[in-house]
Amino acid sequence: MTTEPPALLIAGQGTRDEAGAEAFRDVVRELGRRHPELPVSGGFLALSSPPLGEAVAELVERGVRRFAAVPLMLVPAGHAKGDIPAALAHEKERHPGISYTCGRPLGPHPALLSVLERRLDDALGSAGRTPGDRAEVTVLLVGRGSTDPETNAEVHRAARLLWEGRGFAGVETAFGSLAAPDVPSGLDRCVKLGARRIVVLPYFLFPGVLPDRVRDRAEGWAAAHPEIEVRSADVLGPVPELLDLVMERYEEAALSHAH
Repeated sequence: MTTEPPALLIAGQGTRDEAGAEAFRDVVRELGRRHPELPVSGGFLALSSPPLGEAVAELVERGVRRFAAVPLMLVPAGHAKGDIPAALAHEKERHPGISYTCGRPLGPHPALLSVLERRLDDALGSAGRTPGDRAEVTVLLVGRGSTDPETNAEVHRAARLLWEGRGFAGVETAFGSLAAPDVPSGLDRCVKLGARRIVVLPYFLFPGVLPDRVRDRAEGWAAAHPEIEVRSADVLGPVPELLDLVMERYEEAALSHAH
C-alpha cells in the first residue's frame, strides 16, 4: 500500500514591504507549477497576506491531512524555532485529524553560498573577476539580527563558509537590527582590519524594510568616508537554487513524517 506524500506548506516571516511579500508568493506559486502532483500552499506568521492559518485551511479544504512545513527563512530565528511550531499546534486544534512535521531553515546551504558569491560578483562587476581583485575585497555580510545569540551565530557561520576558498580578504558580519555590530560599526571594523574596498552583502532572501535600511546605512557611511570604496550587493532573490532547496528541505521533513 502506497502512502500519499505530505503536502508542502511554506511558512514566511512576514514583511511590511509588498515587493518582499510578493516574492514569497511567487516562490509558492512557482513550486506549485513545478510540482503539480503535490498540494502546495504558503502563508505568513504576521504582517503579510495570506496568514499561515489561511494556508493551512486551504490545504484542508483540498483534502490534505498530512503536510510538511518548510520555513522560508535563512536562520533558525525565534519564528522558525518557536513561532511556527506554536502556530501549527494551534492549527491542529482548529483542524482535528491533521498531522505535520517542520523542516529546517534554508541556510547556510552550499547552493545559497554560491548565489551569495554571484551577488558579490554582480556588485563588483569587472572589478572583481580575478583572484588578485578578490584578494583586495572585504565582504560585510549583514544578517537580520536577533536577540537570540544562537540565531546570530548562524550568520557568523555563513560568513565563515562564504570566506573559505573564495579568495576574499575577509568576510565580516553585521546586523540590520537587534544585534551588534550594526552596519556602520561593521564597516568601521572592516577599515580597522585594513579594508579599502568593501562589498556590503545582505543576507536576506527578498527585498524589504531591513534590506533597504542596510543599503541606506551603507550609503550614508560611504558618503562620510569617500576614501573607502563601498558597494552594495542585492538580496538573494527567488532564484532557481532557492526553489530546489525548499524541495530538499521538504523531502527531509517528509521522510521524518513517515516515522
